[in-house]
Amino acid sequence: MMFEATRLIRSTEKKINDMFQMGEVSTDNYGNKVHWHVPILAMTADVIQATFEKCMQCGMDGYVSKPFEEQQALYKQTTDQLAALLRHQFKDIA
Repeated sequence: MMFEATRLIRSTEKKINDMFQMGEVSTDNYGNKVHWHVPILAMTADVIQATFEKCMQCGMDGYVSKPFEEQQALYKQTTDQLAALLRHQFKDIA
C-alpha cells in the first residue's frame, strides 16, 4: 500500500511537470517554478537502515521515526530541501 500511494503521487507530479514543460499549464499562478514536487515522508517506529532504504525505493523523500518533535521534523525536511536546491542551483560554480 505504501508503494502504491507513493507511485500515484509521483505519477501525478510527472503529469503536471510535463504539462508545465509543454505550456499546457500557465506558470502565472506558480511564479517561476517550473517543477512541481510533493514531499512524501513516512512515519514509522522502525529506525533500521532497511526501513529507510524501503522508503527510498518506494519514491519517498525520507522518513520520521516516532516519537518525534513536529518542529524538528519540519525543520529537517525544510533544510534538506533547501540544501538540495542550493546544490542544484550552484552545481556549475563549485
